[in-house]
This record gives sequence, structure tokens and C-alpha cells, in this order.
Amino acid sequence: MVRTKAHSLSMALQAGKIKSLFPGSVISNDPNKIIWKYSITPSPLSCTYEIKLIYIKGEQPNIFVLNPKLSLHPNEKKLPHVYDNEKQWLCLYYRKAREWNSSMLLTETVIPWTSEWLYHYEIWLATGEWHGGGIHHEMGGEEQG
Repeated sequence: MVRTKAHSLSMALQAGKIKSLFPGSVISNDPNKIIWKYSITPSPLSCTYEIKLIYIKGEQPNIFVLNPKLSLHPNEKKLPHVYDNEKQWLCLYYRKAREWNSSMLLTETVIPWTSEWLYHYEIWLATGEWHGGGIHHEMGGEEQG
């Protein structure tokens, strides 16, 4: 089987798609970087979370929860599936397996994955069990997922 390299989507296309689907959200972009802030409510019964997406051309996109600060379940010492508790840097996909690549629209992948992660976070907060799947890992590195 011959693998071909996926065609990277332009930063302008990524930013334009975000602007069209999330009018009124705060986005700044240049040819090499997108920073997007938005408030997400994962379900009708959920809290609203202010998030920040940072996507630098040639790198993996990163999502941070800005507000409110994510709480811990009473029996836990750290959040599930995050790279950094303090920065509230979410682990949305397995980076080593390249589950996301630059040929994918952020609006069809990372952004809905963020909403899904927050939905599972709320269930974890109530039950202490993570039902969002994924690979468990130690925090502290971008190469981990």
C-alpha cells in the first residue's frame, strides 16, 4: 500500500471556516497561526466553558479551557486526559498516532472533540469515572496523547 501525504489546508481556509460557523467569536490569524476564543456549552444541562484554540502551521492544534477553572472529582488529584492541569490543556486525540493532521478541518475535528471532552468531563466530575475513551498517559509532554 502506498501512502500519500495529506494535503495541508491553508490557515486562511481554517480561519474562514471557523468564522463562518462561529460568527461573533474572537479569532486572530496570520499566515502561520490561528488563535480562537469561544464559549462552548456541551449539552443543554452543561456549564458554559470559555476555550482557546492555538494552531500554528506545521504543529498540532492545542485547546485550553480558560474559564471556569476545571474542578477535580473529590477522589482525584488530577484531571483526566489533559497535558497540564494548571494550564487546563486538553488531550483530545492521540498525537503519536497522528489522529489529527493538517488536511482536516478544525471545525470538523478538534472543535467538536473539545465539546465532547467537556461533556465527558462533566460526567467524570459527577461519577469519578472517565467514559470518554482515549489512552491514559502521564502529563507533561506534547508528544504524549
